Amino acid sequence: MCSDQERQPGAPFDPSPGRALDRLVGLLAELGREGPEPVELAELLWLAARSTPDEEGGLGGGAGLARGGRGRAGGRGGYAEGEAAGARGRAGGRESRTALHLPSDDPADALGAAAPVPTPSAPMLARPLALQRALRPLKRQVPDPRRKLLDEAATAHRLAEALRGSPAGGAVPWLPVLRPGRERWLDLRLVLDTGPTMRLWRPLALELRTLLRQTGAFRQVELSALSAHGRLTDRQIGAERGAVLVLSDCMGPQWRPGPAGERWRRTLHRLTRRCPVAVVQPLPERLWRLAAAPVLPGLLTAPDAGVPNAAYGFSPFAEAPPGPGELVLPVLEPGAGWLANWARLVGSQGGGQVVGSALLLGPARPGGEPDGEPEALDPAELDPAELLLRFRAVASREAFALAGLTALTTPALPVMRLLQAASFAHPQPQHLAEVVVSGLLAEREGRPDQFEFRPGVRELLLHTLPRSTTRRTVGLLARVGEQIAARAGRVPSEIAALAAIEEPGAAVAVEQHAFALISPAALRVLDGPRSPLRQPVRTAGPGRRLPDPAQSRAVVLFAPGDPYGPLDRDELAARADLDALLAALGDRALIGLQQHRVRTGSDKLPGFLADLRLAAEEVRDTLVVYVGGEVGADPAGGLMLKLPRRSLRWPDLLDLVTGSRAANRVLVLDGWLGFGSPVPTEPAGLGSPVHQLIGLRPHGGRSLAARLHQLLREGEPDGRTELTARHLLRAVKAQAEPDHLIWARSPGDSFPLVRNAALASPRPAPVSTPYFYLSHAAAPGDRELVRQLFEDLCEAVYEASYLPSPEAAGFLDLPEWDSPAGRPQVPVDADHSAAVAALAGCRVFVPLYAPAYFRRAHCGREWTAFSRRPRGPGWSDGILPVLWEPLRPQELPAVAARLHYTDSGSESYARDGLRALTASPDRRAQYELVVHRLAARIVDLAHHARIPPGTPQGWADLPDAFTAGG
Repeated sequence: MCSDQERQPGAPFDPSPGRALDRLVGLLAELGREGPEPVELAELLWLAARSTPDEEGGLGGGAGLARGGRGRAGGRGGYAEGEAAGARGRAGGRESRTALHLPSDDPADALGAAAPVPTPSAPMLARPLALQRALRPLKRQVPDPRRKLLDEAATAHRLAEALRGSPAGGAVPWLPVLRPGRERWLDLRLVLDTGPTMRLWRPLALELRTLLRQTGAFRQVELSALSAHGRLTDRQIGAERGAVLVLSDCMGPQWRPGPAGERWRRTLHRLTRRCPVAVVQPLPERLWRLAAAPVLPGLLTAPDAGVPNAAYGFSPFAEAPPGPGELVLPVLEPGAGWLANWARLVGSQGGGQVVGSALLLGPARPGGEPDGEPEALDPAELDPAELLLRFRAVASREAFALAGLTALTTPALPVMRLLQAASFAHPQPQHLAEVVVSGLLAEREGRPDQFEFRPGVRELLLHTLPRSTTRRTVGLLARVGEQIAARAGRVPSEIAALAAIEEPGAAVAVEQHAFALISPAALRVLDGPRSPLRQPVRTAGPGRRLPDPAQSRAVVLFAPGDPYGPLDRDELAARADLDALLAALGDRALIGLQQHRVRTGSDKLPGFLADLRLAAEEVRDTLVVYVGGEVGADPAGGLMLKLPRRSLRWPDLLDLVTGSRAANRVLVLDGWLGFGSPVPTEPAGLGSPVHQLIGLRPHGGRSLAARLHQLLREGEPDGRTELTARHLLRAVKAQAEPDHLIWARSPGDSFPLVRNAALASPRPAPVSTPYFYLSHAAAPGDRELVRQLFEDLCEAVYEASYLPSPEAAGFLDLPEWDSPAGRPQVPVDADHSAAVAALAGCRVFVPLYAPAYFRRAHCGREWTAFSRRPRGPGWSDGILPVLWEPLRPQELPAVAARLHYTDSGSESYARDGLRALTASPDRRAQYELVVHRLAARIVDLAHHARIPPGTPQGWADLPDAFTAGG
């Protein structure tokens, strides 16, 4: 706008303040503002400095957003930028979002003008790939007698033989060779129970049908309906090569005594004599006792593949075997493990044997309610506090947390699925079912997928939530909005949501509690209103609290120069520094990152990348990635980690960490320069949301792990009670020696990473109280087998007890670092504090007997720590030995020889040991039987022994119980 007299073309630009003010005065004159006063100019400049223009040239800020103006998230490319920023969880950011509500039937809830927003929900089956893999035993092909295919090779061979035996030039008659075509082995019929209690699970049935069709394991997958009167809509069910899955909660009238029950029972008898039939129960196993049909756990046996249920054998664990005329009907949860067992039972050629649950159909067990059982109480007649206490006594931890989160929003089935996806790493439909059948909710008339809390229940549930959760309600709704945005335009809409608009219109009744806060970009994808009412939202990111150990992950790669030779002195020191740092991360007084959340089991790049991708998928709070090794200059600029076969470029590693689901990310590169290597330049990545700490030291210098460990353990006397990631990175950089290169980068917002050890008050050693402690002497090659046994035992003990989760069932002291022969091996828990605490509080000590076990001093110390626990006169030792590998009686020390360890009811176990059963897929059924019996004995021994907790002892003071001195 300036004139030619002010600036000629090609003249240099003069940035002096006087020249700039003259140009501003000229611009104001052109706008009709003659001779502004100096004070007016100063106020105008002050206002301009504190105003940020948006993409349309207007003034941004809270006022503009409150009026519905378009902020950054609403401009071009705003969807990608806004959703990425939301996924990164930057604390303290301010975004413009629109609240979504469900429609209401109460005219008193009229809010104002609103427009519909068709909104998708989250799937009930969050991990369908695992379910599809579980059905692989059924993915077989058999000859198709109805279809013939040309066998080209056989036809060419026949023609050649015909030509060789015929005279030259004569006609040769020949016919093509046909072979039978191939087709899938089974047809599958999915029967949906349409009784009054099953309307909630229709989305699960549709997802299950889609999943079964996509597996490619069946010729065709058809959907039928089972009415409440016990009739099937399609009577042509039960073909010779078919299978039937009935999706039902077993609570309707067709499962109870009466005309409908008798009719459905006759149909089931007919089906189970024709083909394999099973029930898929959406409720978790702990709630099956509420169903009308009793379910018994036991051992299922099939003599051949594809036989009907009439040929099954069933041995209940605690009841009498089936009587004459009783048929076995397997019952499954919609989980990968349950479907895998059923697929092995149906598809194993030559017969299969699995551990499972089944209900018995026959005249002796009609499937009604057991005699003498009291009638179920009506939830409407119970006090709200009693309702909540009853629910808490039987509910899983995830279900109880979901009920509390639902109290913050509107209790509707699609909304609760979105809450699950936004709040839990592994959402399961069983947890949702627990909340629905808990009695806390009452179904709304005419709306089968919407509920309302019974009087007084919502207020009590809100009191059960931590204060941090209630303060972060806005953040929860924003995460639900991100779940909606991730599915917008990709899946069909399921929720008829409403959003307030600025345009005048008739008042619309909506629910008072919003269920989501959605970004403008996602609202456009959903074909929402053009002028929605927006509100500025300060996202309460996780940066205001310490990392949640259960939602955080750490991945470590330590790459020595020679992967097959011994570590040199510098590598040994760096490795020891790393182990000490990991022990500090696991200290509950600092961070408390659980040992099995730290992935340090690989010193090769492929294993590290696989661990990193898995952790990036699981993490929700904080992701810490440590990479150590020799560093060199990247030919493309920057630096890279030198590995034996391939190198790892810094930009590639940074992209992997940035793409994780973590709210907070910390990336540490602890490298040393090789002899003669050029010094690399500072890598790019300043705009990344990752906290980066890069250290390059000469060979033999002090590692970054040592510096970080010192800061974590010593803290800062003059600092705050919690140290942020940015503070730690800067403190490490300030300690750099002259010959060290350290670069520290932090995004705009930081977060507390660790408690300040200098200000923490001394606390007694914590005492862990797991059900059992699994003691072992596994070689590096057997650790995955031990881990598998531990996880299966935890799951079995969890199912047989009243524990809140499988993680509380057991403790396994398994070093995460697998070192080749010739290298020192130091466990992550260097001071054994976690193991000592678990030994002081566990109820049962489970040693894995093997020849190597009694030669290992570590195992002898564990035995001593548990044996020193105080016991009353006549009390049990609380030790349950397990035969891991066969051993001779003379190999047993005196303390172990007096205990029985072979009476598990399995000849293979007594002869070969549990390791052989664990490693052999062909003996999976025997392995599961032994595991379930061990779990039952662990629970029984824990309840009868009741050894009181002891005081954690120093590891160095514990003698070896297997030696003469011990």
